[in-house]
Amino acid sequence: MSTRHPVAILCLAALVGLAGSGCGLFGSPTTTGLGAAPAPATSAVPPAPVASGSPAPCTDPAASYRPQGPVPRAGDLPNGSYVQQIYNRGRVIAGIAQDTLMFGYLNPLDNELEGFDIDLVKQLSQAIFGDDLHVEYRVITPGQAAQVLRDGTVDVVVRTLPMTCARWQQIAFSSEYYEASQRVLVPKASTAKSINDLVGKKVCSAAGTAAMENVAAVSVNVKQADGTTKAVRPIPVGLTDQTDCLVQLEQGKVDAISMDDVILNGFAQQDPNVSVIGPKFATLPYGIGISLAHIDFVRYVNAVLDELRTNGTWVNLYNHWLSELGPASPPVARYRD
Repeated sequence: MSTRHPVAILCLAALVGLAGSGCGLFGSPTTTGLGAAPAPATSAVPPAPVASGSPAPCTDPAASYRPQGPVPRAGDLPNGSYVQQIYNRGRVIAGIAQDTLMFGYLNPLDNELEGFDIDLVKQLSQAIFGDDLHVEYRVITPGQAAQVLRDGTVDVVVRTLPMTCARWQQIAFSSEYYEASQRVLVPKASTAKSINDLVGKKVCSAAGTAAMENVAAVSVNVKQADGTTKAVRPIPVGLTDQTDCLVQLEQGKVDAISMDDVILNGFAQQDPNVSVIGPKFATLPYGIGISLAHIDFVRYVNAVLDELRTNGTWVNLYNHWLSELGPASPPVARYRD
């Protein structure tokens, strides 16, 4: 779909002292003609200031800020805007995943990042710079998203990040670019048919995610020996790296995994002994994470996404990366202003 190029990749595990960040798939960062990836402490742009005031009230987590017209091109970027700062720096810095098939994955055959999310970042570079070469990737975990946006380490987080009202208290989001569903992954030998069959069982999710909160909220009334009923819940197990959940499942240390269906489908492709079960029990709308200090940039990114929806690019990207999930249309953008 998009042209493949060498990319600058930097793992941020050391930034917050996380051991299980899944950064072991590659060694030293590869580079582009833009130069080697800088250390986090010397980011080309000063840390973003904390947004003044409180975040806007959230009644619809998928509602973002309306674009202020068509996408302005390089020569017409608003003076003093954050997108102009990115243009002057010479690259957009994106927090991404490298362990999520179809969305953000470091292909071990050619050491290239690929997937739907990766191509969205390239489209953002295309809009700002006129080509998709001006990108620096920083591999992050879901739990790092808010921190790296607040401190200015990255400009955007594009890594299957569900929008929630709780997250809106920490960061802003673009309009929705993909709607995922939450389901369950179990060994094929399991008798479980849905999340309700896993009460009292260990269910793994990535720590600090909406998926883990949804698992914790499941409750089933179970009849006791004395005839009374008792509310029983799954036992949530939160791990820093979502791929560690698959390792724990394979080792029998957890009974199931519950998170985004697209991630679970990727796990099922990697391990033929597991399968996705049951109906969806939660909806997870994906948005691009952006600092609350840069609402002007949120509006710019939403203009780019609107363009991708209307010019057929979103459909082309979906068909290239996600067609096995069945036909789909781009989510309709919703705005809070």
